[in-house]
Amino acid sequence: MKYSRPITAVVTILALSATLVACSSGGSNSGAGSNKQTVTFWQFNGDQASITAYKSAIASFEAKNPDITVNMQIVPWSDQQQKITTALASGSLPDVSMMGNDVVAQYAANGSLVPLDSYLDGWSASEGIDVKQDMYAGDLSYYTYNGKLYGAPLADETRMLYYNTEFFQKAGLDPNKPPTTWADIEKAAVALKSVVSVPWSAPMSKQYVTVQTFMSVYLSYGASLFDSNGKCGLNTKEFKDALSWYTGLAKSGLTSPDAANLTANDIINQFINGKAGMLIEGPSQYNAIKNANPELFKNIRIAPIPAGPKGQFGFLGGWPLVMWNSSKVKEAAAKWIHFVTSPNGALSDIVQKVGILPGRKSLASKPPWTDAPYNQFADQLSRAYAYQYPAGPSPKMGEIETASIQTAVQEVATGALSVDSATNQLCTDINQILSK
Repeated sequence: MKYSRPITAVVTILALSATLVACSSGGSNSGAGSNKQTVTFWQFNGDQASITAYKSAIASFEAKNPDITVNMQIVPWSDQQQKITTALASGSLPDVSMMGNDVVAQYAANGSLVPLDSYLDGWSASEGIDVKQDMYAGDLSYYTYNGKLYGAPLADETRMLYYNTEFFQKAGLDPNKPPTTWADIEKAAVALKSVVSVPWSAPMSKQYVTVQTFMSVYLSYGASLFDSNGKCGLNTKEFKDALSWYTGLAKSGLTSPDAANLTANDIINQFINGKAGMLIEGPSQYNAIKNANPELFKNIRIAPIPAGPKGQFGFLGGWPLVMWNSSKVKEAAAKWIHFVTSPNGALSDIVQKVGILPGRKSLASKPPWTDAPYNQFADQLSRAYAYQYPAGPSPKMGEIETASIQTAVQEVATGALSVDSATNQLCTDINQILSK
């Protein structure tokens, strides 16, 4: 991620990755006697809108910088962690890559990333604005490790409630009064059960989308991922109550019967195909629904993430660009990073074409992000938090996100483990990860 990471990749992503991803030893001079440099760039979005947007950005950048070539290679989000691990071991890292916000600290801690602080003054001077002050506080928290900034924010994301007004009306619910609490969500799901096969397309599988949704529940119940000693803090009544409530939806038939096995795209497609009454997703799904099912789109509205007993906690997703320490063309790499993440460069074009929120406040305060529904998502960024809130970034978050919380959700949802047993195992797993 999510990531925070996008989950709208099309099925052609495997074919794209097969043809576009090749071994690379990072940027280099393009030939003997040549001053032209190549910046190898790993891009993790395989959907056509993203590929088109980045190709356009590369063409513009190369026109302005004829001494630099950008070699974009597509690495699917699902493969990026293994790809990076392999590249670290083999010395074949790119110069620049996208990265999930939750794993920046991991690679900063082991010395694999270049701090970007030395470039900030130049970037600020060229933009006429303090670049660091133009970043969201949540991004600064994620991308700053031991006082140094390692990521240039590209995009931000938070999740909101999509709901189908036609189904609401048929179920006797007021479409002008969407659920504002998790208790309201359950009441609406119970009513929707009589008119649609999947009242709420809530994920319960061992995928990122599960923790990206469930984190808004457990934080709103007052649970904390880490305790004051930096160990697992989830073996509490607050977390168990949240886990019991969330998985109870599956046991009550208020989500898909296959929720424990569905992929992120399966979950989304249920809603887009008119088989689900509610969905919690990010801004990119707005255009996806509009393009895939225009008739359904007429009945879709968006509402803030529901609140729990301890408040409202949206998901904070996003991804920056980072520079790898092994790069031999760092100045050229820095120019590419700034061009892609600057409102004066390609940032506006990229995020508009993809349908995501920009990682810079000055750009988000201008159209089209001041128009619905993007202004709603931008507003919720002030109530969006990391999985480990209120703790700061942890070098272990990538592994924790991959291997732990969603496993507990799936095991309870399927009846494989009780809430108590799953929570005990969850904390054992997290503490083992933290101790490595």
